[in-house]
Amino acid sequence: MKEVVERLRGGLIVSCQAYEDSPLYGAENMARMARCAEVGGACGVRACWPQDIRAVRAATSLPIVGINKRFGDGDPLDDIFITPTFDAAAEVIEAGCDIVGIDCTIRPSRQVDELVALLRAVNERYPHVAIMADLATVDEAVTVAETGCVDIISTTLAGYTRQSQDRACAGPDVRTLREIKAAVDLPVNGEGRIWELADLDAVIQAGADMVTIGSAVTRPNLITERFARENKRLRSS
Repeated sequence: MKEVVERLRGGLIVSCQAYEDSPLYGAENMARMARCAEVGGACGVRACWPQDIRAVRAATSLPIVGINKRFGDGDPLDDIFITPTFDAAAEVIEAGCDIVGIDCTIRPSRQVDELVALLRAVNERYPHVAIMADLATVDEAVTVAETGCVDIISTTLAGYTRQSQDRACAGPDVRTLREIKAAVDLPVNGEGRIWELADLDAVIQAGADMVTIGSAVTRPNLITERFARENKRLRSS
């Protein structure tokens, strides 16, 4: 097991991302957010795009899980957009991430052979960098674990793909996490829809070796929206 993976075991990773429609968009803001995460006790940071990763790398010594989102015009349930290509992976690795997060879902637009080729290419070119497999199903976890190229399995996309939408729920998909833990012998990162302390407890009880949270702490517009919606509901009841 790579040393950086061991550093993340038992800890909390904070996803520091902001899109162009957010007032927090920008590498400088993400660097500040990463510093806040470190001060608060996070063991790692997940960051998106080369410019943000370079800024975060300069601001903190925490391990960085780097991703490179490239959005298309298709249906989000079908599109592969988290570090979809070798070039996308190389950009964030060269920017300074310690772990690269790669979409490892199996969909009609990319079958198993193409995914395995991508993982092997990244592993061969950057053997010192760990790979986090962002995926949605137990079958995908088993498939990528068998390649020997992946260091961490992550439930990032559980409920967000057409193949897993039947399990979509308001909270984290603890069922899929538990089944993945039973099926593979790799560390598993619990990620996705972790909003409350009870959600954190649920994924830990399901066997998560590490946990990633994002929107619950780093997207204040969504946090405000949740409270505003509940405030409206309570006052109208």
